[in-house]
Amino acid sequence: MSTVVDDRLGRTIYADNIKLVKGVSRKTPSSSLERAGLQILAVDRSDLYSQLRLMGSDNIITPLEKKALEREWISLNSSLASTIQKIGEYDISEDTTTLEMYEAFHALETFLAIVLDLTKMESNTDITNLGNIKDFFQAYYDSKTIVDERIFRLETGLLSGLDYRTKYTVAINSSTGAFAPADGSDTTLRVSVHHEGVDVTDNYLDSEFTWHRITEDRALDASWRLGQSLSGKTLTINKDDLVSKAATFGCTFKHFYSDTMYFQSVGHISLSEEIPAEDAISVQIFSSNGDTFRSGQCYTTMTAIVWQGKEDITHTLDESKFNWSRNSGDPIADEQWNTSSKAVGRKSILLTPDDVSSRSVFVCDVDL
Repeated sequence: MSTVVDDRLGRTIYADNIKLVKGVSRKTPSSSLERAGLQILAVDRSDLYSQLRLMGSDNIITPLEKKALEREWISLNSSLASTIQKIGEYDISEDTTTLEMYEAFHALETFLAIVLDLTKMESNTDITNLGNIKDFFQAYYDSKTIVDERIFRLETGLLSGLDYRTKYTVAINSSTGAFAPADGSDTTLRVSVHHEGVDVTDNYLDSEFTWHRITEDRALDASWRLGQSLSGKTLTINKDDLVSKAATFGCTFKHFYSDTMYFQSVGHISLSEEIPAEDAISVQIFSSNGDTFRSGQCYTTMTAIVWQGKEDITHTLDESKFNWSRNSGDPIADEQWNTSSKAVGRKSILLTPDDVSSRSVFVCDVDL
């Protein structure tokens, strides 16, 4: 079987035999995570499954096929020994996924005990009544993949399976700007995903995008469009989807790149009901990486967009007219931040953990 290394989107993963490429000894999850660049190396078993399917097509295992199975069995046991050691280190021997792996292993072991009987290695073996040979191997390798990924998460501190190391930017655009038309006509919201500045939206399925709504009535938000599908790269709304003539719509991008490991990012857009005046001015703020962050993990670009009616006039305004302010509940620290070079005279600002203190609210004032 060939080893496949796939470094798309900054990770390396396929199906099984997961091990750390960098780092020899296991310390604590936090120290492991500090060893930046940890990747997963795996083996693509599609060739093996094709061979096993061919072997089992006539329900006869020949001496030559037994030699191939014997080599695979030796390799399998060698890989399992390393996994068992890690299972002991992390005390997960009683986890359901671990028990399922052992069960699949013992089923395969029982099957091969008959097929690889040392007294019959030079003769054919009929497996008609033993079951599908490919299914035995695949059940084991599939279950072992999940265990190895569990170990990988413990090794790196990614306990929930959510991988923050690869950054995605999720943005939402509105077909009607910052407003939902007052006449009740539709607005189309469209999500896009960017990785390192490249639009990669088309690389992912509609089912990996889920929409939600945030308004002053959180209980109503929880039941908003109950029973309707909120998956997809677009969402059609109108003024009836607003509460008190305003709402924020979010789209969560969640991509599983293995059985248990995934990337996730969220984008938001705020809309209000259209003011029936062509010269009405409004300011809309976009956050490139959502508006909710875990402590110490805030990395996002906030951009102020100025609308006159449905026309974006931001480009016509000088940056000196844009001033940001922060409210974190610490007046002294906020005043220092509000008068800093980061906050004054900028249409966009990059927020890092140093800019966020506890629960912080950011506002952009535009001098018109």
